[in-house]
Amino acid sequence: MTAGPKHFLILDDEESIRQSIAAYMEDDGYIVFQAASGEEALEIVRNTRIDEAVVDIRLPGIDGNAFMIEARKILPDIKFVVHTGSADYMPPDAVKALGVTSDKVLIKPASDLKVLCQALKDQY
Repeated sequence: MTAGPKHFLILDDEESIRQSIAAYMEDDGYIVFQAASGEEALEIVRNTRIDEAVVDIRLPGIDGNAFMIEARKILPDIKFVVHTGSADYMPPDAVKALGVTSDKVLIKPASDLKVLCQALKDQY
């Protein structure tokens, strides 16, 4: 784990979802970054140390799966939780290899953001 506050990325094309998660995570002591597209999120990852990310799957441009694969190449220690509106989403093998198993997939909107935080903390 890194010293100091953790840097957290929310990748979701729905602003209300990003704002809700951002407010919760900031209250929990995180430094929060937000992105509405996979391309925007990759730019943040290239320029900022991100410890953890909550990732939507269906996005304009590159999808959440492609983002996670590319982000891990840039930041080998980044942790992911998927937050998707697709109730039937199953992580593909390449994403499972990043540690994103079915217990790291939450259906939107998460009814309790504590569950989201716990899914991230369980990876340490």
